[in-house]
Amino acid sequence: MADRPGFAWWRLCSAIVGTLLATLFVGTPTPAGAQFSLGGGSQQDQNAPIVFRADEVEYDEQLALTVARGHVEISQNGRVLLADVVSYNQRTDTVTASGNVSFSQPTGEIVFADFMELRDSMSEGFAKNVRMLLADRSRLAANTARRTNGNRTELRRGVYSPCDLCKNDPSAPPAWQLKAREIDHDKELQLIEFRDATMEIDGWPVFYSPYMSAPDPSVKRASGFLVPSIGGSNTLGANVTIPYYWVLGPDKDLTLTPRFMTQAGALLTADYRERFGNGSLDAIASGNHSNVGFGSSSSNQGEQWRGQINEHSVFDLDETYRTGLDVQRVSDQTFLTRFGFGNPLLNAMTSRGYLEGFEERASTDINTYAFQPLLPGIGDSTQPIVLPVANRNWQSQPDALGGRWNLNANVLDILREVGTQTRRLSLGSEWNRTFRDAIGGQYDFSAGLRGDGYSINNLSAVSNPELPSAFFPTKGQPAVAPIPTNFVTGRAFPQVGLVWSYPLIHRGEEITELIEPIAGGFAGPSSGNRRNIPDEDSLSFNFTDSDLFRRDRLAGYDILDTGQRVDYGTKLGLYDKDGGSYRLLIGQSYRAQPNTFLPLGSGAENRLSDVVGRVVLSPNSYLDLIYRFRFDTSPFADRVQQVGVSAGPQSLRVSGSYIYLPAQLQSQVVTNPATGQNVLYGKREQLVFTATAKLTHYWSVQGSQTVNLTNSTTLVNGLATPSAANASLYASLSAIYQDECMAFIGSVTQSGVRNGDVTPGVSVTFSVVFKNLGEIGGTVAEFGTNILP
Repeated sequence: MADRPGFAWWRLCSAIVGTLLATLFVGTPTPAGAQFSLGGGSQQDQNAPIVFRADEVEYDEQLALTVARGHVEISQNGRVLLADVVSYNQRTDTVTASGNVSFSQPTGEIVFADFMELRDSMSEGFAKNVRMLLADRSRLAANTARRTNGNRTELRRGVYSPCDLCKNDPSAPPAWQLKAREIDHDKELQLIEFRDATMEIDGWPVFYSPYMSAPDPSVKRASGFLVPSIGGSNTLGANVTIPYYWVLGPDKDLTLTPRFMTQAGALLTADYRERFGNGSLDAIASGNHSNVGFGSSSSNQGEQWRGQINEHSVFDLDETYRTGLDVQRVSDQTFLTRFGFGNPLLNAMTSRGYLEGFEERASTDINTYAFQPLLPGIGDSTQPIVLPVANRNWQSQPDALGGRWNLNANVLDILREVGTQTRRLSLGSEWNRTFRDAIGGQYDFSAGLRGDGYSINNLSAVSNPELPSAFFPTKGQPAVAPIPTNFVTGRAFPQVGLVWSYPLIHRGEEITELIEPIAGGFAGPSSGNRRNIPDEDSLSFNFTDSDLFRRDRLAGYDILDTGQRVDYGTKLGLYDKDGGSYRLLIGQSYRAQPNTFLPLGSGAENRLSDVVGRVVLSPNSYLDLIYRFRFDTSPFADRVQQVGVSAGPQSLRVSGSYIYLPAQLQSQVVTNPATGQNVLYGKREQLVFTATAKLTHYWSVQGSQTVNLTNSTTLVNGLATPSAANASLYASLSAIYQDECMAFIGSVTQSGVRNGDVTPGVSVTFSVVFKNLGEIGGTVAEFGTNILP
């Protein structure tokens, strides 16, 4: 390296470092998610040590020109400029770099150019044949780039793509790229404008726009139209959706989504979101004026205003407590399904307000609920309004005997426009202790005492005195006209339990074997359940393997697991050295007296319960199977059968589930006087199947189907809902493509749901996601006839 005046060398390095910190490409437009900023640098950055290398440096004092040639490298703070020739003119304050120019940042971005020129303190500049490799491996190229007034950057013949180039043929077009004749970036307006923009997929143009604009990467949010979608439907007709995003402030926004349909008018959806210092709010509302009951002449109610509200909010009160509100309401039972807002199998909408807190050994939750049924034949007037249900639970440290105390309080207040109103206060305590004997047996002891107080209004009773409950009697005749009654009552219920287990383990070279007999005894008064205490929270009890060896098997408070009983069973297990396992649990319960307050058919209402159990097989990563069963022993008959299986390698994974439930007996069902609901289920047998196959590195297919396997009829208040055997309730088939820069999903979906203006049909949807740009898609067609088996 030749000798040169130190001042000129320092000015050259300082100028180039300035280039590194505030170059021509400050604010060069790139898509969101691939933000690329070469500009701005702190004073500390600019004062950092500079590394300068070149084969030779010349300084012309008369021209005030410094030129560095041959393998020029200038770096500071991880920013590196490489070029064949770099010059600096002190008089014109111009820096030029030519020949294999590259500029890299520590964040991974690299700029390549054939020629670069900066002047006027780098507020003006020009570059030729610009190529940029961004931090996320995206690429941006342009024939020329020009910067003026330190604010505006102009690219000519610009091309952007986040896709990798073909390794075998780098000149081949990428999976997709966006081209534009001009790309102008106004830093002050924070706006990027595209002129004559074309989207190409695999080299084929698929979209053209003479003009479009977008906020630059420094803008996190900006008001404007979002990508529209179009589609077609046999019930909605041809439709187009044009969403608009509106920024209302740094902490709030609103998305307005009008949808115009040829057969259902216009639908407007508004989504308002706001962030607070201690929480958030998200509220969605939709409105439409169209036929209610469309597609069913018997239920057509004519044109009406229809809509829905779905609000979710949560706020932290302090480090322990938070509160929230979820509101779900809809104008009618079919609005959500018809316009594609929800699960077609949804039975009800639930609104909830809550307060909850979590401490080291205590928890508190207070909830209010309101329900809106979506099934035919069930009205709002009989639905419970919970104001509130509250729980407080506290657990102690281990006491002197090694046990722990649990204290629990529960408050419930249920209102109904028509039907029973219930207020309940429950206080309970429990002591638990686990210990082992000298030969390896384990004992789990628990003792509890609970007191319940009730205030009941408008209790609807039945005339048959043999009916053991006013709510879901297990025998007798249907209820007669309700008889309102008002009263206060209470009860106390102590219960103890002891569970013994003795695991026997044999470890072999290949297999570890486990045999574990288990037995438990539980004792409490045979009384406690009352005919005049309505069952609000224990209606769905169904005896399963998870209920074995539990002192209190009921999730709610209204029905007590009274009397004395013994649970007995066995666990068996085989575990191989490669991680495979084979497990079995089987057990049964015997009680001294039958509990007639448990639902008939639950499996535990008689002295000798049904036999329950589960089998779990996981021999390797290619197979997982679980089989859960319940058998009636007198006479022997299957009650409940559930099978779940997942098999195959990741390239071809198949999963499925099967469930069988027997038909209810007519003697099991009477009218629920509190809700007015009378439900009789026929035999139910259902199969759910899902398969995923990876065809290539990028392509895969996925299919699923839900099939009703048997003829059955469900009666709700006498309204029959038949289900045909081997009928498809839901099916879908999807083709999926995914690479490093785009994803495509095309689906054909069939629904067998029929409810008012919701009819069975097939829909065709697609969705394409472009990395760093966004997503387009929607329902493109819908047919009124099932075409899938």
